[in-house]
Amino acid sequence: MEDKIYVHNLPPEADINVVIPPAWAFGIIYGAYTNQEQSIELINQIIEYDYPIDAFWIDSWIWDWKNKGKGPDKYMDFVGDTISYPHMEGMWDYMKEKNIKSGMWMWDCILKPGNEEVYNNFKERGYFTHEFINTNGWHNGTQTTIIGDDSKEVKGTWCGNIDFNNDEAVAYFKLKTKHFFDKGLDFIKLDRTDAINVCKRMFEMSQDFGKETRGRGFILSHSNGVNNEEYKKYPGKWTDDTRSDWSYETQSREFSPWLPKVSFKENLAMYTDTNKHFHKIPFLANDMGGFAVSNNGYIDEELYIRWLEFAMFVPLTTPFSQPENKTGNIAFKVSERANRIFKEYAHLKMKLFPYIYSYAHKSRIEGINTIRLVPGHLYQYQFGEEILVAPVYESSQTRRKLYLPGTSKWINYWSGEVYQGGQEIITDAPLDKIPLFIKQGAIIPQRKYSRSIESGNNNIIELHIYPGSEGSFSLIEDDGISNHYLKGVYALTNMELKTNKKGFNLVINPVSGCYEGMKELRQWEIIIHDSKVPATVKLEEKELKFKISKRSMLIDPFKSDKKEKCIVKFEYD
Repeated sequence: MEDKIYVHNLPPEADINVVIPPAWAFGIIYGAYTNQEQSIELINQIIEYDYPIDAFWIDSWIWDWKNKGKGPDKYMDFVGDTISYPHMEGMWDYMKEKNIKSGMWMWDCILKPGNEEVYNNFKERGYFTHEFINTNGWHNGTQTTIIGDDSKEVKGTWCGNIDFNNDEAVAYFKLKTKHFFDKGLDFIKLDRTDAINVCKRMFEMSQDFGKETRGRGFILSHSNGVNNEEYKKYPGKWTDDTRSDWSYETQSREFSPWLPKVSFKENLAMYTDTNKHFHKIPFLANDMGGFAVSNNGYIDEELYIRWLEFAMFVPLTTPFSQPENKTGNIAFKVSERANRIFKEYAHLKMKLFPYIYSYAHKSRIEGINTIRLVPGHLYQYQFGEEILVAPVYESSQTRRKLYLPGTSKWINYWSGEVYQGGQEIITDAPLDKIPLFIKQGAIIPQRKYSRSIESGNNNIIELHIYPGSEGSFSLIEDDGISNHYLKGVYALTNMELKTNKKGFNLVINPVSGCYEGMKELRQWEIIIHDSKVPATVKLEEKELKFKISKRSMLIDPFKSDKKEKCIVKFEYD
C-alpha cells in the first residue's frame, strides 16, 4: 500500500531533539518501596479499585528491602535483594500479563563496604571517574528518606563514581545490569544524578534490553541535567523530592531539612515559571501528592486531592511517596473521598489519551510543549490549545480567580457556562472540581476507557465538540512502541469545525500516512456540548439520530474508512 511508505516531513519549527516516550507512559505510572509480595498485593488492589495502571517501579529499597535501604551493603552490587524478591522474574511476568511495565531504581556509583568484589572489579578496570570518601548518609548507613532525618554526616565510606563517558565502562555496566531486563525489566528510575551522559546510557539500556519495546526507551530522571538540548532525547523527568505541604512560603508543618524548598504551589510553578528551566522539559512528571510527608507523618486529604487533580493534567502522571508515608499516595489509602475523585480523574486521563498523545507528537513537530503558558499568570496553564487548567493551590478554597486568555470564548467544563476571553473571572471550585475551561470551537478526541493504554485502542473515537467558533484538531497516531515516527511514519487525521449560515459542519479529512497495525475503519461518536439543539444532523445526505441530555447531545455512532472524507452537517431552524 502506498500509505505504508508515506513519510511526513518535519516543518522548520520542529524540535528534532524531542523523543517521545512510549504510549504506555502517558497513562498512570506508580512507584513504591514494596517487596515482591507487597508489590503484587498493591497492584492487585489498584486493579480491584478500578484504577488504571500502566507501569509500576520499585524504588531504591529493591536493592536491600530487608534492611529498609540502610546500605552501604548492596548499593549497588548488581544483584539486588534476592530474599525480599525471591522470584523477580515471576513478579515481572505477572505484571506483563496485566499490561503493566516494570521499573526499578538505579544510581551511578558503587559504595565499597559490602560490595568490595564489584567495587574492586570496576576500580581495577579503570571504570571510575574518581573515588572519594562519601559522608552522605543516603543508603550509606542511615535512611535519609526517614521522617525527622537531620542530614548529619556519617562515618565516611569509599564511593566510586562510574565513568559513563567511557564506552568500555558503559558496556560493562550494561553487562552487569542486563540480567534484570532479561527477567522482565522495562524502564529505570535514575536517582542521584541527571547528568546527560548517564541519562543517555540508562535510556539506551531500556531501548536495547527491554523485552516489550521496539526501540522506544524510557527513564525517569531528576529535573536538572539540561545544559544542552540533548537531554530531550532521553525522556522523561520528574520534579524531584517535593514536600507534602501547600507552600514552602507558608509552611504548616516541619520537614526534614534536606528536602528541596518545593511544596505544591512551587511544584505547580515548575511547569510555568519562565525564569527557570523546568518549563522547557517536554515530558515532566511530579510525585503526585508530594514525595515527603512532614515529621509527624500528617496526611492532608484536601492537599492530596488538589494535587491529584493537577497531576492528571500534566503529560506524565506518577503517584509516589517516601516509604514513611503510610498511604504511599495511593488514593484508597487516603480516604473514600480521595478514592472516588482519583478514580474519576484517572479514568478521564485515560480517555483523553488520543488528545494527550497527539500533543506529545506536536511537541516534536511544532516545537511547543503540551503545557502552554498563560503570560502573567503563573499558577494556571493550557493543556494543549483547547483546555485551560487552573489548579487550586491554597487550602480551604472553593473559589478560584483565573484569567481566560485571548479573544476566544471559553466554556466551563463542569457547568457549561460560557465566558468571553481576555478577562479575569472567579469560578466555583469545590474540592472535587479543578477549574477547567474548554476553548470554544474545540474538537477534543477521546477513546473508551481501558485500564491500561496498551489494553485500549483508538478503534472508537469520541469527538467532543464545543461549537460557536471555528476550530480544528490534528489527531496523530502511531504504533506507540517503535521509533518509526522519527522517520515521519505515523497517521495524521485533520478535523475541522466550520461555521455557516445554517449552523456548522464537522469535517473529518482522510488520513495521511499509516503505521503498522492501523485499522482501515473507525467508529466515530460525536458529542456536542451546547444548549442549542439543531433541527437536523446529516452525514453527507444521510440523517443521523441524536439524543439530548442537559448540556450535550450524542449523535448516533457511524463508521467510516479512514481514507475517506466525512462531513457531518448540523443545521438549525
